[in-house]
Amino acid sequence: MSQKNTINKVDLVVIIDTSSSLRDDAATISNVAEQVIENVTESYPCDLEITWLGIEGIWHGTPFSRTLRNYLINSGVNESELTGLKVSRSNGRNDPARGDGAGAIADACNHFDWRLGANRAIFYLGELGISLDNESLDLDQWEKAIAAAKSALVRVHSYRKSAGDNVAISEQTGGLSFIHPLDDQGWSSALLSVVAASFTPESYLGIDKYSPSFELICPQPSLGENQVETVAIAVTNKYSNITFRDVTVFLSAVTIDERTPVPNLPDEIPPILLQPNTPIYFGDIDPYNPDIEPVPTATIRPIQIETRGSISGEFWLNIDYSYSAEFSVKKQETVLV
Repeated sequence: MSQKNTINKVDLVVIIDTSSSLRDDAATISNVAEQVIENVTESYPCDLEITWLGIEGIWHGTPFSRTLRNYLINSGVNESELTGLKVSRSNGRNDPARGDGAGAIADACNHFDWRLGANRAIFYLGELGISLDNESLDLDQWEKAIAAAKSALVRVHSYRKSAGDNVAISEQTGGLSFIHPLDDQGWSSALLSVVAASFTPESYLGIDKYSPSFELICPQPSLGENQVETVAIAVTNKYSNITFRDVTVFLSAVTIDERTPVPNLPDEIPPILLQPNTPIYFGDIDPYNPDIEPVPTATIRPIQIETRGSISGEFWLNIDYSYSAEFSVKKQETVLV
């Protein structure tokens, strides 16, 4: 085993609804923001960048001094690519665009200038929670936001002003959810929890060099458009004295490189879908016995890749996996008695 030391990058984008009901929350956050950032660097050493953005508006005297739309446009994004509602000057603080959380989250996931290799997180502060029982919200837009977050590998945390529904986008992206009311101490705790849940600790005891081998087996050298192809993930154990227990694989995302998501189609639907969307269990992978097997035996599980529309290029299949390792050590020593 070895001690691994790295400084993790965390990009946290805090996005707030700028309708009038969130005014007090914006003010409370401004009271604790500076102290929270100081506490974060002490409790969770990491390369943290927090960006505070308002949805189609700002809150004066708070960290939310820029709008998401202006930030993205100033970063080089063409405004025509943004899906969030645009505010109308005549509607004031009650303009529905100021509370368009789904559009804001989708736009941030798809277009924010995430740093290479950074853990990506959004903390959305809004008026309403979302669930299938909440008919006042456009569920189709929220489904697109969830798809965008999953595709871009973004964990979405959320705070809702109104009590009631669970925040589905947090549940489906591995984020945390909080409900009104939160005082100064509550906001400090919430922000610390969000940062802690958004990165891997900078120092941990790992066995990374002793892990199963993973391989993607494809019968075809390439996939066509609008096609469903069955491929397979093969897991092997090349070690003769290690048993890998409860090996489980999670299909994460398809990316252009190690981190960059494949752009969505014009209708915001992901161009590549992976099945199953549940954990793939491989069980125990026994040690390799070179006296019996010329090469390690692979344990194989099928998966499906569905392509939509016309896309081309080389892509990465990202997987997460978990296992425990059981070591068998035989050693002789001479002991003086």
